[in-house]
Amino acid sequence: MGCNPLKKKKVEDTMVALFTFGELEIGVLTLIFLLPVLAAFPTWLIGRVRNDFSKYFALIISSIVMLLAILAWMMFENNSLLPASLHADRTLLATGGWSLTEDIAWIASIGMNYSLGVDGLSLPLVMLGGFIFVVAILASFNDINEREPAYYAMILLLETGVIGTFVATDFIVFFVAWELVLVPMFFLIGIWGGPKREYAAIYFFIYTHVASLFLLLGIIGMWLQTATTDAMVLTGLSSGTFSFQQMTYLAQNLVGGFGIELPVLLIFLALLFGFIVKVPSVPFHTWLPLAHVEAPTPGSMILAGLLLKMGGYGIMRMSGWFLPEALSEFAWLVAIIGLVSLLYGSWVALRQVDMKSLVAYSSVGHMGIILLGVATQTEAGFAAAMYMMIAHGIISPLMFFVAGTIGHSADTRDIPKLKGIAKQMPITAAVLVFGSFASAGLPGLAGFWSELLAFIALFSMEATMTIPVIGLTITGSAIALIGALGIIFTAAYYLWMLQRTVFGDVNPELKHAHDVSHLPQYLTLGLLCLFTLLLGLFPAFLIDLMSTASGFFASMF
Repeated sequence: MGCNPLKKKKVEDTMVALFTFGELEIGVLTLIFLLPVLAAFPTWLIGRVRNDFSKYFALIISSIVMLLAILAWMMFENNSLLPASLHADRTLLATGGWSLTEDIAWIASIGMNYSLGVDGLSLPLVMLGGFIFVVAILASFNDINEREPAYYAMILLLETGVIGTFVATDFIVFFVAWELVLVPMFFLIGIWGGPKREYAAIYFFIYTHVASLFLLLGIIGMWLQTATTDAMVLTGLSSGTFSFQQMTYLAQNLVGGFGIELPVLLIFLALLFGFIVKVPSVPFHTWLPLAHVEAPTPGSMILAGLLLKMGGYGIMRMSGWFLPEALSEFAWLVAIIGLVSLLYGSWVALRQVDMKSLVAYSSVGHMGIILLGVATQTEAGFAAAMYMMIAHGIISPLMFFVAGTIGHSADTRDIPKLKGIAKQMPITAAVLVFGSFASAGLPGLAGFWSELLAFIALFSMEATMTIPVIGLTITGSAIALIGALGIIFTAAYYLWMLQRTVFGDVNPELKHAHDVSHLPQYLTLGLLCLFTLLLGLFPAFLIDLMSTASGFFASMF
């Protein structure tokens, strides 16, 4: 087992400080995490002076966060364009550790620290977060026309919650960021949403907050597991800990890891429930379509592009880094939930009339692929899940922006009423076709690679999964063959939607509809389409970036 390397390696040796104020050192992750929330109140104040100033200030802040995320990536990769003093220490990545770490004692008596870090799992999501908030703010320029100062302040508060979830390496910091997301999203839906916005906002908040209570119980359970005598001997601590680093170390060095005793399995199930509600997976998905339909377009973009990924990230982190033995016990359950979500989400999408609702149910189906990838417990499965999170995180905001643009221009999102929309809105219709093909997994676009990797992982999966009680054994190949129906349904509902909207003579009720005509709209469409294409043509960038994380994930099984 050896000595705990985390005791030897002080944070000062691993953190790259960008700014120093006396003895206080501020790293790039702290800036990415806290800059939006620190700018939220000034954004509101500036908007009180002149209403439209708030959106420009929020765009500037989010753009800075995006640039800082790119800087973090360059530091993480030890890019030659940066001086050596800004290069990150990568020595712990291969053993499940983090880079660019920051660690400040918070409540030392119970092992609670302000801890941040990134690895091949979290860094791509941080970069995605920086990008999506910029395009969501651009999309807001023509979509939000009332109470703008408060709106953009809520957007920045939401950004801190989302980014914090991905950079936190202490479970309490993680949970605070996780819960912080609920507040601004509640107001974004409840104030700037559609006709049923208040009901949708309350439903969203109650549903996800109840799941968070189970998540908190799981976190407390994990702390108790790190407070056992054997665990404290290994960590050298006098109490339990909320540290991701220490939990990962214990999972590797305790005999049998955290094990598969009943308390550990209950902890796994509590955490799993807390995460799959946010993904969301069937049968805990019912809050999502209503929230999407009623949320303002930029809110739907953030919800689909980032909030759903928080759940997927949590499942992948918990399963591979902390409780791999428990995942092996419940791989059958994760696989079944993923398979049902894929099939059910795709089938129900076929029956939708509202374009936003169709895209919402498509998200339920696509998120099922993440669970299938995790259930394989392989490097290819991890890569499939991770690629789906990033690809869907770009494609789904594109589709929601198109649906929202059509809805605002045509005064309806009902698919049967949008016949011949290409003649009235040619640019929007062209992007609708492009986004639909990308979401359906057309080769050369971002959605293709995750599906390919998922099927490779399932067909090459050697281990079988046995469902307790009934004793049914299922193989990866069987899951892949059944799951292929979901891919077929996905192509079917997109093609049927395109047939009823893009082609044919124009519905006379759409004569007033107009195409995109403002620079922010062009920028939003252009940026989302560009990265959908780039991720489709150059998958190696993302696969290489997450290679250490995917390799470590597979090594834990």
